[in-house]
Amino acid sequence: MLGGLVSTVHRTVLPPTFRFKLECDNFDKNPLVSLIREHCPSISGARTAKQTRWLPSGHLQTLYTSASNAMQVEDVDFKRKVFLAPDGGTISMDIAPISMSKPSESDTTPTVVILHGLSGGSSETYVMNAVVQLTKSREEGGEGVRCVVVNFRGCAKTMLTSAQLYSACKVTDLESALLLLSHMFPRSPMLGLGYSLGGAVLARYMGISGKDTPLIGAITVGAPYSLDKTNTTLESSYLTLAYAHVLGVSLRGLLQQHVDTLVLSPALWEPIELILRTKMDPDENKPVAKPTFKSPQYCTLRYVDHTMTRLIGGYPTPYGEFPFASAVDYYKRSSPVVTLANVSRPMLALSADDDPIVPWSTLDDLMDCIKTNPNVVLAHTESGGHLGWFAGPLAQRWIKHPIAEFVHALVDAYGAKPKESVSTGLGSGGPQVSPWKTRSIDKRSVQVEVLAKAHLPSVSGVRTDDEQDVAWLRTQILPHIPLVHPNDSPVKTQEIPTGRMLSLTLHCDALRPEVGFIELPEDVHAST
Repeated sequence: MLGGLVSTVHRTVLPPTFRFKLECDNFDKNPLVSLIREHCPSISGARTAKQTRWLPSGHLQTLYTSASNAMQVEDVDFKRKVFLAPDGGTISMDIAPISMSKPSESDTTPTVVILHGLSGGSSETYVMNAVVQLTKSREEGGEGVRCVVVNFRGCAKTMLTSAQLYSACKVTDLESALLLLSHMFPRSPMLGLGYSLGGAVLARYMGISGKDTPLIGAITVGAPYSLDKTNTTLESSYLTLAYAHVLGVSLRGLLQQHVDTLVLSPALWEPIELILRTKMDPDENKPVAKPTFKSPQYCTLRYVDHTMTRLIGGYPTPYGEFPFASAVDYYKRSSPVVTLANVSRPMLALSADDDPIVPWSTLDDLMDCIKTNPNVVLAHTESGGHLGWFAGPLAQRWIKHPIAEFVHALVDAYGAKPKESVSTGLGSGGPQVSPWKTRSIDKRSVQVEVLAKAHLPSVSGVRTDDEQDVAWLRTQILPHIPLVHPNDSPVKTQEIPTGRMLSLTLHCDALRPEVGFIELPEDVHAST
């Protein structure tokens, strides 16, 4: 304790410098390291920044991340695109700048696909910080690229229309978004950028897909690569346990927000009761479910994952791996390190050693993977906290510069002539249509019913006059996954009126029907 206090005082008097250290396989001969050394001064160590003096520890850097979200320092105008997944789930994407949001078959502008952290969205300041830098023209000091934030189900004011949320394990929603983006911008080279949980999803996807991806590269920021170790570390002290509770309460709040949809699935009544401690089962003789003595500590992240995420975080067989037997089982089988050996495109992992949520001590498995895969490079700083890296007296986020430099380097390398000695995907001869984007896609007509949100029965009994549109898929596409609809609500007291019926087109992967999209017309206001 005393040592930590002395270190904090020292950092206040002499704030450390943000300088990345690179970890990789075969350092001197690694083509990705050569690319970083030549084009990324903020990652190679040639360009540095002083940590904010009044944010001298990883904890303060992390806490200020939350404070900056409340202050909304930067603002971005997005164009929202909403689509339904093959199971009926609603997914929203926010595109910036708006001038680049219109589909184009000839547009070769690069696209950065962004995944946010747990229960976040496109409004998070760490997301907007990168978007502002990336979307500015190169003449203005930016990169001049398109940014698309793929919001997880139920996040960023998007209605939940399925009995599923999201998790570190589930990559199919990202794949569906990439399929739609490839349809909208077929000649755009795409890169992935994932923060925290979004980084874990992105890293897992990069390993699962290998070369079968439209992404030319990826960046993860503060991502947990070994979920079990990360959660165990969170629960190892009173201070870090507070983070586990904050994350758990955040996810619990998301469940509370969408309880009227989740309760449409009777299989979720008991888990919902265990999370919200409110009766859901209409059987008056059945008491409210209570945790057992073997359950994790109430409302920690592990508790919510054990009670709900392992059940509703993704598709069941044959389309996915859910449900899992426990949170531990979910963590072990969903950790990105399980798939990293197969990463076949350049991937940069950015991390801070003093990150209290994903500390350096949890990255040893990532280090082992890096030793055998030259396509993955870890760059870590001594300080920076979780998604922080606030620098200078005004506490400005410095991490946008390393991100932008790597995006710039990959885009330029993608357009360069291919080198026979490079097998990482660097250099492809210039923008061209990826084979992934042109393989067989099935199309079929489906029925979608549009109802006002006010017609969804409320568990709390409080009616809303919200006229936001909610799109419910009425055509069964995945036979093993039942569709949900307001008529299934256990608290329904009157018949639900028939909504506006639309005949729309489903595009799905011919080999994997769970990957697909149904574009909603712009006059369907299914997200706010």
